[in-house]
Amino acid sequence: MPVIVDANDRPMPLDPYLLDPAQIAALDKAQSVLVSRCMGKLGYDYPVATESADPSGMGADAPTTRVDGYFGFQSMSHARKWGYHPKGGFPEADDSAGTHLPAQESTALNGCAGQARQSLTGGSTGDLGDPDFVVRLKFDTLGEGTRDPRTLAVFAKWSACMKARGHRYADPMKASGDPAWSRTRLPGPQEIAVAVADQECRRDTNVVGVWYAVDYGYQQQAVQQNSARLAAAKAQTAAHLAAADRVLH
Repeated sequence: MPVIVDANDRPMPLDPYLLDPAQIAALDKAQSVLVSRCMGKLGYDYPVATESADPSGMGADAPTTRVDGYFGFQSMSHARKWGYHPKGGFPEADDSAGTHLPAQESTALNGCAGQARQSLTGGSTGDLGDPDFVVRLKFDTLGEGTRDPRTLAVFAKWSACMKARGHRYADPMKASGDPAWSRTRLPGPQEIAVAVADQECRRDTNVVGVWYAVDYGYQQQAVQQNSARLAAAKAQTAAHLAAADRVLH
């Protein structure tokens, strides 16, 4: 078991079969460019969507080889400033969210979106995201890892550590997923206190090291057992990325 507090810079066996943040950004931009071009031909001014600077909300601590942090926030600096909130807090309400396009423009937009998907995936209903099969493997292995006796044992140590600091949570997911945190746009003092204690207890019990190693093992097993389907999924994603590259360059 590695002794670590942060696994975001460490590879996982399923990483090569899942889109990383840069690849997702490229696909999103290519689709937006195609839609904008199509709408322009129909006489509508439809700008290319702006890219999110940090879609994960994890800031500098976000993993680069995958989208998911898997093991939650793993940064004391983030905990001290943002608790379990994403960097910058939850976004302000978008007043334009309820704006409806005229029926004719909406129909045109739907048609252009379909054409964009056709160009990038080969089908008007094609999915630009991660292949469903790989996503299922990711969540199946993550579930197996969190139920593994080794993980449960280190969760118990972490829970005892948190209790000693005055916070009662059975595991790190319960702490980060406390419904109280979602009620405010910015974190409050209690959330910050829990998040800081969480990071301290992660360090003291090596919860991330155990959790990462166990999940890695389940992912490795899944890759070995599903090599053919994973190879096909990887080829499909590569084709989508190549199509996006042609649009953007």
